[in-house]
Amino acid sequence: MAQTTGTPILTIDYATISDLAAFREQYDRLSGEIQQARVQLDNSPPLELGSLDAERRDEWRSWLHLQIKSRLRARDDLVAAIRTRNIVVEHLPE
Repeated sequence: MAQTTGTPILTIDYATISDLAAFREQYDRLSGEIQQARVQLDNSPPLELGSLDAERRDEWRSWLHLQIKSRLRARDDLVAAIRTRNIVVEHLPE
C-alpha cells in the first residue's frame, strides 16, 4: 500500500483492532437500547392524576428513566475504559 506524502502511518496491533470492534459493538448496542427506551418514554406520556392507570404509567416511566440513565452510564464507562488504553474515539453518535 502506497503512503501519500505527509500522511503519517498509523500502526496498530491486532488485539487493539479486536478491542475497537468490541467497543463499537457494545457502544452501538447501548445507543440502540437508549434510543428504544427514549421512544417508549415519548410514546407513554404521563396520565392525569387520579386516572386508573396513572400510578402504573408513572412506574413505567420511572423504570424507563432508570434504564436510560443506566445505559448512559454504561456507555460513558465504555468510553472511559477505551480511553485508559490511550485511545480517543471521536464523533461518537448519540
